[in-house]
Amino acid sequence: MGFGLRYPQVELSPAQQGFVTASFKIPLAGNDVKLTLSSVGGGVDANLKRWIGQFQLPPGETPQQKSIRVDKIDAIWLDLRGTFDAGPALDSEAESGMRMIGVAIPRNPRDFYLKLTGPREQLLNAEEEFRNFVKSAQFVP
Repeated sequence: MGFGLRYPQVELSPAQQGFVTASFKIPLAGNDVKLTLSSVGGGVDANLKRWIGQFQLPPGETPQQKSIRVDKIDAIWLDLRGTFDAGPALDSEAESGMRMIGVAIPRNPRDFYLKLTGPREQLLNAEEEFRNFVKSAQFVP
C-alpha cells in the first residue's frame, strides 16, 4: 500500500485550516480512510483527551494506549473504536463503526500529531503499514 506522497492530498475545510497541516486519502486501505498531519498547540495530554472525547466507545471498550518509538523519541499510539464525532466546528455528523489511530509525538518547540481515521474494518487494511510509516519518521533540522 505505502504511505508515501503518492496518495492524494485533500483540500482542508475552512474549519480545519489552522489546526490540520495536511490531509490525505488512503484509497488502497478503503475509500473513507484519511490521514491527517498537524502540529497544533495545547500539549500532548490535551490533544489525547480531545481525541478520546470525539469517540463514544461501546460498552466494555476502552482506549488502547501504548508507547511507540519515533526517531529516538517515545511517542503515544492511541487506538479508539466506536462512534466518532469530530465536533460541530468541523461540521461533521457522528458515525458509528469508526476507528482512529492517533500518534502524538512530543517535540520541542512543537508537538506533532498523525491521525488515521476511517471505518473500523478499513483501518485493519492499513494498521501495520501505518505503524511502519510512523516508526520510519525522522525529524530533520
